[in-house]
Amino acid sequence: MKKNHHFTKKTNGRVTQEYIDKRAANYAEKGYPKTKWMEFCEWALREGYGVRLYEARQTCSKYVTLGRGPKSYKVRFSNHLPIRERELNGDCDFFVGITHTGKRTTEDAMEAVESFFKA
Repeated sequence: MKKNHHFTKKTNGRVTQEYIDKRAANYAEKGYPKTKWMEFCEWALREGYGVRLYEARQTCSKYVTLGRGPKSYKVRFSNHLPIRERELNGDCDFFVGITHTGKRTTEDAMEAVESFFKA
């Protein structure tokens, strides 16, 4: 009998590879592939960033905050448009998906993160 993992939404919780593996296995049991936010977190962990996750309560949005030293960078993953004012006011450092200012990919987010932390 397969163990059915139930995950409560993280509210700024630390992300580890073990956590991503468990979440991905849960998705796979339901017939879904690993999501882009999970792949992004795995990349960030391999690159040595501290990773924290906040999951919106009413939507599927995920907010991934990466940290290294005193600097941090927040990336939003979502399947819907952000609130225009929040996007334009820089609520997050980077928005993945379709936004009011264009479409951005996970790979674009990785490049933005590398650029930010190199500055």
